[in-house]
Amino acid sequence: MTAQAPRQNRFEKNSKAVLAVVYSVIGLALLGACLLAVKIVRDEVNRGYERYLILREPRPTSDLAKPPPRNLMAVADGLEDKPYRLRVDENGFIIPSAVHEKPDASIVFLGGSTTECQFMGEQERFPYLVGRNLEGTLGKRINSYNTGHAGNNTLHCLLILQGKVLPMRPKVAVLMECINDLTFLKVLGGYWTPHATRGIVQDKEYNPIKTWIIRNLIGHKGTSAVLGDEFLGQEVKPESMTNEQLADQFRKNIELFVYICRQHGITPVLMTQFNRFSETLPENLVRQIAPMHQRWGITYQQYRESYNALNDVMRAVAKEQNVQLIDLDRLVPKSKEYMYDVVHLNANGSRFVADIVARSLEPVFR
Repeated sequence: MTAQAPRQNRFEKNSKAVLAVVYSVIGLALLGACLLAVKIVRDEVNRGYERYLILREPRPTSDLAKPPPRNLMAVADGLEDKPYRLRVDENGFIIPSAVHEKPDASIVFLGGSTTECQFMGEQERFPYLVGRNLEGTLGKRINSYNTGHAGNNTLHCLLILQGKVLPMRPKVAVLMECINDLTFLKVLGGYWTPHATRGIVQDKEYNPIKTWIIRNLIGHKGTSAVLGDEFLGQEVKPESMTNEQLADQFRKNIELFVYICRQHGITPVLMTQFNRFSETLPENLVRQIAPMHQRWGITYQQYRESYNALNDVMRAVAKEQNVQLIDLDRLVPKSKEYMYDVVHLNANGSRFVADIVARSLEPVFR
């Protein structure tokens, strides 16, 4: 008996046709995916990129503990090599902030890292201590808020003032800036110069695909962060900004700060910035700032003159606008007993400054 061949099903009989259909479906799917991708790309190109005004502040609700960077430890006077805690409340103020639920009055400090006082204990920072000192003297409940953030200049402070301080209706707003404005203006030539980390106008962060589209199809490079030296490759020629030009730009922001505060019933107070820019610097401080002014092609004395020119603007505006001035540049000794580097207080200096500021502000809070 002869064995019969297995019977073929319809798919086996028409395998070529089946494969042709399968490949056609796959091809159509791929074509559809390509068309969809083209549409997405076209829509993204047409949509462009989004920009926003940056509110440079300590990150709300953050709780960080980090030691000073090694390059700072190499030159600092008496700074401890240990983690320092920096906590921030939900509104971007450094904790302790709203210590009273219903205060009798509030005071807000605006500035950069010299106001932030990162590398010291939470209850050693002078903005906090000023509130406690005023309470002890006046017997009133005082909330003192610290908006300080490393790298902030006066333009950042103006945005913070309008963005979150005005709605609080504090009794007093205190501004102290100098060295950050000097650096930004001297290196970049103006407050509105595009910059990766300190520019006012920033690009929204996108996923890698849209970033590629924006850069390659739109041709927009964006404000990507610069590693290491954040100003690398962005400098203008130092001689393009004279002390008079620096002072003029700085003055406009100080005057605007005073005007905005008064328009909203807030008492403005200006402070010159404490520092150790004496005629001659200790060797460790020379090592700290030499790369900065050498890169600009200016001497230390020229750098010091530019710095002093901005502190003089604070004095001049305070006198012209009849604003209270706390002249910390002249009141705080230029010594390692109070500052661990050229402009940053140590805990002892913070207590010293808090005493000066609190005594100066007592008549305002009476």
